[in-house]
Amino acid sequence: GRGLAHTPPYTMHPLESQDMAPTRSRGQGVWWSLTTVAVLLHMAPLHTAVSLTVQGHQSGTEQVKGVESVDHAAFTDEATVTSDTCPDKILNGTCFMEGGLVTALATVTDFGACCALCHGAYHDECTGWDWSGPLTTASTGTELTPPSGHNCAILSRNGPPMKAPRISGLVAGAPVPPPPPPWHGAPCNADLDCDPLSSPTWSCQQVQAAPTPLNNCHMHAVAGNSTCGCVTWPCQSGPARPTNTSARVQYLSIGDSISTGMQSQLAALVAADGWALTHNPGNAANTNFGVHCLDGWIQSGTRVYDTISFQFGLHDIAHDEERLSVELYSSLLSNITAALVNVQRQHGTKLLWVTTTPVPTVPTYGPGCTNASCLNPPRFDSDVELYNAAAAKVIATAVSAGAKIGTADLYSLVLARCGGKGYSTCAGFQLPNNVHFEPTGWATLASEMHRVLIGL
Repeated sequence: GRGLAHTPPYTMHPLESQDMAPTRSRGQGVWWSLTTVAVLLHMAPLHTAVSLTVQGHQSGTEQVKGVESVDHAAFTDEATVTSDTCPDKILNGTCFMEGGLVTALATVTDFGACCALCHGAYHDECTGWDWSGPLTTASTGTELTPPSGHNCAILSRNGPPMKAPRISGLVAGAPVPPPPPPWHGAPCNADLDCDPLSSPTWSCQQVQAAPTPLNNCHMHAVAGNSTCGCVTWPCQSGPARPTNTSARVQYLSIGDSISTGMQSQLAALVAADGWALTHNPGNAANTNFGVHCLDGWIQSGTRVYDTISFQFGLHDIAHDEERLSVELYSSLLSNITAALVNVQRQHGTKLLWVTTTPVPTVPTYGPGCTNASCLNPPRFDSDVELYNAAAAKVIATAVSAGAKIGTADLYSLVLARCGGKGYSTCAGFQLPNNVHFEPTGWATLASEMHRVLIGL
């Protein structure tokens, strides 16, 4: 996925609510902490002044202030305990965060201090709280580290009770706060619905909402459908930085899983010529993600890149939340190309466009068709041809205006190796029912890239 590896199915952090943020990766996963989300939702500000020193913990059975001695390895959500200082109904071994909304996180001394926060700084919105101090199970001695580095969560909405090694409080007659403003924009089926060229909420992502035809979406490479909304999506942390700054030629490779798949082989080949290969952080995904994140990728911070290759297409043609029309693809690729040509004019950087590789003609994901037996997300080689042709026009337009851009035609290379248009299998070269390649395939793509790069 977009700079972050797709992690099917999307997994909630124990403290995260689906109402608050999607836990999505497009490469190495990006997690939004609840502190960040609280700010994003414009909920009550976090009162850092309340953070105190956490008390030490004991091994085995632990005595918690105001609570009877319990074995944390045998927590049960039916165990109700009482406190002389906290007016709330206190539940031992239960949490209410999953499906709820967290207003603030803090670090406090004990569950009583968490209760005090609920009735103090956050009394206008607190409906419950969860405390997960530094507990240790008696059976294993394993420390249960508080999530996100905090041990007290203040809830403005409680989720259903769940069994967990925590102590929670339910506020009687709690205030009903106004609903937070939505953190996402319009509903969407795919990126093409999010106005990538002008809207701040440019990326179609999974959100919690009542399903409608307008928000029905298929997430990348996962089973089933979800509900989606247009959001502002963070770029993978960058910029990309060369690891070998003394190399004769600094080479930046921008692309999706095809460029990362051949990265190690290509890096070894160009290293023999005195080049150092740097790849954009994670997966460049589609042109929508690329146009919003390109600036961070091309600013190395140490040395201007001598050569840049770029490739987009497989994510743009996918029938999932990243889908873009060929018209949008052309517009976004034109913007990316213009930015790279500007780098060329400033620094003399050599540019190389890489065509999108073929998609085998096989059954695609759908009813009665699993990930193992079908192509997921659905892609079609006719789209590859269409989008490659659109990209060729974009590159030709830039060249006619004075840019110098080479082309590595990996599409034709794979077709020739796999039997031509309409092939369904390419044994020993491309994985079955997949757009990715076997080791021999990756090596062949890397060899062709090396040949074209050296000839620029």
